[in-house]
Amino acid sequence: MIRSIFGKILLSHVAVILVTTATMALLMSILVRNYAVENKRQDLMQKGKGVIALVTPLIKDGKTPGNLEIIGDLVGANAWLMDSTNRVVAGKAPERWVKRYESSEEFRELFDGNPQSWVRTGRRQADPSVVVALPVPNTSPRLALFLYTPITGVTRAAQAVETLLGYALFTGVAAALLIAFCIARNMTRPIENIIKSADDFAQGRLETRTTAVGPDEIGRLGQTFNSMAQSLAAIEQNRREFLANVSHELKTPVAAIQALAESLADGVVTDPAQQKRYINNIVAATGRIGRLIEDLTDLAKLEAGEINIHPDTLELRPFLENHLDSLSHLLSEKNLRITIHEKLKTPLVKADPYRLAQVITNLISNAARYAPPASEITLSLQSSGHFTIIKVTDQGPGIPAADLPFIFDRFYRVEKSRARTDGGTGLGLAISKKLMNAMGGGISAESVEGRGATFILTLPAGNMCAGA
Repeated sequence: MIRSIFGKILLSHVAVILVTTATMALLMSILVRNYAVENKRQDLMQKGKGVIALVTPLIKDGKTPGNLEIIGDLVGANAWLMDSTNRVVAGKAPERWVKRYESSEEFRELFDGNPQSWVRTGRRQADPSVVVALPVPNTSPRLALFLYTPITGVTRAAQAVETLLGYALFTGVAAALLIAFCIARNMTRPIENIIKSADDFAQGRLETRTTAVGPDEIGRLGQTFNSMAQSLAAIEQNRREFLANVSHELKTPVAAIQALAESLADGVVTDPAQQKRYINNIVAATGRIGRLIEDLTDLAKLEAGEINIHPDTLELRPFLENHLDSLSHLLSEKNLRITIHEKLKTPLVKADPYRLAQVITNLISNAARYAPPASEITLSLQSSGHFTIIKVTDQGPGIPAADLPFIFDRFYRVEKSRARTDGGTGLGLAISKKLMNAMGGGISAESVEGRGATFILTLPAGNMCAGA
């Protein structure tokens, strides 16, 4: 229990209350005792001065005061006179009070004219009392007046205070236990809920979420856990879908290759033209597998930081026109056309030609896949400060707003139902984003559903990089 947060909170509250109450009890007991005893001592000192004023004239006349007992009763103390030889000359000292003065420095100081006092307190004292002694001036032999009073009542009052504080200590500890239990339970129950949710999540129940989502620090921890769980669940779902897509993408061409190769091997196909067509289909299927493997390899290298970027200064429009010529086969099937609009202050960019061509190919392929037949794909080139912007816009169905923030995540597919029929593995945009970041640029997307999509590439301007 002590090792748990609950036990630590509980014990810390009890310890604080216990130490605080015990310290207060001790200090108050000492203060009560000291105040009462000091008050009594000062009172006896004042009364002693009054008694001396009464008996001094008698002593100077050579008379022994015989009424000290009566005077003692009036002042509430035992009173007696003693000379420097330790002999009682008037009154009577109480039997319970014993003190030897022959070698006492205090005794000598007393008869040198310095008042003295003695206090006996504490639970071990059989006779708690206060004694004051005042020198009687101008007497021969030298005399001193002693006043004695027991302080049993004062001691009892202090003990009563100590007893009361003891009860307060007990009550405080009990209250501390109750309050600490409630506070600790209130604090640790959300933590236990988060721990249980984390254990369930770790065991594969990815739908698990914690209910500890309050406004305090633990609640924010619960919210963070839920956000993390949601993200991991989405990644896991995308991973499963990606594996299913990759399996299908591999299964389809492999099955085709196997069927075509078996037909050729078994001699079923004897017509040379048909054999050539079978061989071309096998080559196309193997090319599809190769592209998939290449995408997977590129993504793995990009995530590991193992792809080398070789930047060069490119004249953007001629570069794009040359590369777009090689993509004509992507456009001819749907009779698509590409238009370039240029508003460049600086026609040069700093980029890796091979990797930029790879990104452009990915974007044009996506646009061609979703664009309606005989529509237009637009490339807009413009400058923005020290950067050059390339916008690729199609006239397809667009991207739903709910999917837009996730389209650059690996494995993410906007239209799951079309993923296998329209080709692609869901890796192109993820690869494009990492490539653009590696070249010092960026990529983003804008779309209004039903009105097409625009992908925005940002690259460092060539003159800025050269000057740098």
